[in-house]
Amino acid sequence: MNPAEFAHKWQELAPKLSERAAYQEHWRDLCALLGEPTPTSDLTGDDYAFEKHVKKAGTGETGYADVFRRGHFVAEYKAKGKSLGKALQQALLYARELGNPPLLLVSDLSLIEIHTNFTGSSPRAIRITLDDIERDAPVGGDLSALAALRACFRDPARLDPRQLRERVTRDATARIGEVAQALAARGVAQTGAAHFLMRVVFAMFAEDVGLLERGLLTRLLRRAREYPERSQGYFQELFSAMQGGGEFWGTDIRHFNGGLFDDSAALGITQEDADALLAAATLDWAEVEPAIFGTLFENSLDATTRSRRGAHYTGVPDILRVVEPVVMVPLRREWADVKAQADALSSKRGGKAAALEVVRAFQDRLAQVSVLDPACGSGNFLVVTLGQLLDLEHEVRSLAFELGAGPFAVPPKVHPRQLLGIEIEPFAHELASVSVWIAFFQWKAAHGGEWETPVLQALTTIQNRDALLNPDGTETQWPAAEFIVGNPPFLGNKRMRSRLGDAYVDQLQKVFGERVSASADFVAFWPEKARAAIEAGPTRRAGFVTTQAIRTGGSREVLERVLETGSIFMAYQNQPWHDEGAAVRVSLFAFDDGSELSRTLDGQPVAGINASLSAQVDVRSAQPLSENAGVAFQGPVKVGAFDIPGDLARVWLAAPNPGGVSNADVLKPWVNGMDITRRPSDTWIIDFDLMTEEEARRYLLPFAYVEQHVKPERLKNKDKQRSTFWWRLGRSGSDLKRASAGKARILVTPRVAKHRLWTWMPSGTLPDSRVLAVTRDDDFTFGVLQSRIHEAWSLAASAAHGVGNDPTYVARDCFDPFPFPRPTAGQRASIEEAARFVVTARDALLGQDPKATLTGLYNALATLRETVDSTHPAMTLLLAHNRLDAAVAAAYGWEWPLTDDEVLARLLALNLERAARGRGLAVEEE
Repeated sequence: MNPAEFAHKWQELAPKLSERAAYQEHWRDLCALLGEPTPTSDLTGDDYAFEKHVKKAGTGETGYADVFRRGHFVAEYKAKGKSLGKALQQALLYARELGNPPLLLVSDLSLIEIHTNFTGSSPRAIRITLDDIERDAPVGGDLSALAALRACFRDPARLDPRQLRERVTRDATARIGEVAQALAARGVAQTGAAHFLMRVVFAMFAEDVGLLERGLLTRLLRRAREYPERSQGYFQELFSAMQGGGEFWGTDIRHFNGGLFDDSAALGITQEDADALLAAATLDWAEVEPAIFGTLFENSLDATTRSRRGAHYTGVPDILRVVEPVVMVPLRREWADVKAQADALSSKRGGKAAALEVVRAFQDRLAQVSVLDPACGSGNFLVVTLGQLLDLEHEVRSLAFELGAGPFAVPPKVHPRQLLGIEIEPFAHELASVSVWIAFFQWKAAHGGEWETPVLQALTTIQNRDALLNPDGTETQWPAAEFIVGNPPFLGNKRMRSRLGDAYVDQLQKVFGERVSASADFVAFWPEKARAAIEAGPTRRAGFVTTQAIRTGGSREVLERVLETGSIFMAYQNQPWHDEGAAVRVSLFAFDDGSELSRTLDGQPVAGINASLSAQVDVRSAQPLSENAGVAFQGPVKVGAFDIPGDLARVWLAAPNPGGVSNADVLKPWVNGMDITRRPSDTWIIDFDLMTEEEARRYLLPFAYVEQHVKPERLKNKDKQRSTFWWRLGRSGSDLKRASAGKARILVTPRVAKHRLWTWMPSGTLPDSRVLAVTRDDDFTFGVLQSRIHEAWSLAASAAHGVGNDPTYVARDCFDPFPFPRPTAGQRASIEEAARFVVTARDALLGQDPKATLTGLYNALATLRETVDSTHPAMTLLLAHNRLDAAVAAAYGWEWPLTDDEVLARLLALNLERAARGRGLAVEEE
């Protein structure tokens, strides 16, 4: 069938036939015209079919898509004269349940519309009449009618609006840039030129989407070229009419206003300027890609200012990698639940009205979503986010229509006012508002709908100010938003002072204090403020595109703070990115308060993501090792005031008892976590172990003390054993005592602590229940436990965080599965020597300053690891630990240094190997 035969046949038949009677014949004819197979070529009907069965989500009903081809399109027909808008809504509902193909085709037998459905792009509609098919007429961009239809079958990506729109946008901004540069050369101020040209650009766009009469601006520009001395007046007349609505050159003009047309100010242009603007006006401004328009336009005018502050352009794919998981994933989860609820309701008799109310409530929910970009530039993140929200709302409205709502009963509610932004540069700020409006109108033009009056509204939600500091030097408060996204300025720490000035940087560091390291890059301040917003609420999730430096040095501390109050649930650690021709690498990440259960790294699921934006090895899969059994113990549980000052204990030690028993039997030195991390408190504890009451009474003074200070409360204890044996500790720790018998010393560590610190205590010392003891007395064990290798393991294996978000060391998770190295004699001696020197270095530093503490020493050590200072007193301790780490690594047979991830992976493999071997031996013995 040739084009003329197809066109003539359906010009005659279309008015006469119903949809049901004609659509399959029409489709077969279309396939014959294009040389494409028909659905009967797929005998299974899985990938290409007429009347593809599909469940209508949320309606409790099933339906049949007229034509479906997987990965290509859903096509829906209506009889001639019927609404194709209704067909499009139906196609969209089916598409969501059929893998979301990129194209939606609708037809009334005489007209075919191709609607693009590509993720992350403003939709595009291509209308093809029978006359277009007969003449193979141009229908948009570089496509003819037949080429567009063939692309539906052979290459849907050719219809992706982004390809055409990027070309149009670059051409358009280049021509506008020529005029901007010419105005600047004539001495026109940059801000004045930019504002004038934005008005001209918006008028071109408004003309191409039907907000202004088509050809109106072309007439104006032609007159301006002929009479350049009158050009300023021409523009003033047009802008005045657009400001409040009125007449211009015999044409009624809508009321635009909204800040962009708040007055009639204009500039005069030359013949050369008019030629450039006429060339720009011939482009289809309805096809401009607003996500990149603002940045390209801005760079043509103001690249110097953007470079000074580290501003940059981020492409749509990278924006979607942030917006999708941060904003859209949780909303789509909610929508899935709503559809399921609506489905359940509508399946009941008379339940469609209730289902409709559920759907309407979710539309109201979408209209309340707020998204903040606190470094919005010319608005590309906001533009992409708006498109995603509008697409989701369209799906919601389509379901409402399916449930019986009339075409005007569910008007659109998602609006640009839901987008919040902060931008310090005035021109970029204005561009952001214009770009958002262009995106909004572009979407409405593709989907239909009434234009508001005034057409433009001032977007006060996009603010022109500094995102970090107020004019008085205090920290800014960001507007409350449910989601935060963006790409903060890429400005390295070493360039901050030269670009921003000493005074600004000094004030920034003063205000943010310990929250952001003085060595952090400028980009790090935005994630910290977003973290604080999530911690305080109402913000739920945030995500950014940043430099790779966010994973290292002082910038990394911001991500560590994120992990203290929540979790990173998405990251791309090392992605290529282009900025003005320069190839660089960036990191993308998203985080929340820990609610999100799934984690993805570079698009793949992982168990966790650490502050280096790499995957944590899941050491919780490690198995307990028999070689470590019966070695590590939690200290006894007091359950009462059994502790006494050291001075009192020493008096009692000298006191006699009947029968000659010594109070030394029941008085033991006692240590809690603060005794380890700070300075010893010289506290002792009364421990009658498993003695009977009669046996305990032989120790007169200790028993009298317990009878007075402990017994009254213990008798009230609901635990029968503790109330009955009130003179004993709540839990005796007899297992610890047995394991430490005969040893001169034991190792102890606070179970909850900022740093994993191990220290020696005499074996007669009883640790508190918040202290963990290891009953080995050799320097080898101390050295391994105090090494970075064991510290990395313990941090990854730690239980739920304790007070202050410090990790909790639990023997079951941290010690029992830990695979100690099996060294040679020489390797063991090296570890022992290095371990003793760590103790020596610590003792020397503590002896030099009576106020010094182990926590203080290791705080200094953490700083020294970042910035080595050979003059610092703690440098000896750093070198001692470096020697120890290298010695322990050598005993494992590893080259040092290694990253924590590498250490964890190797330790886990070693654990699983030993655990499997141990199980094998047990089986053999049985």
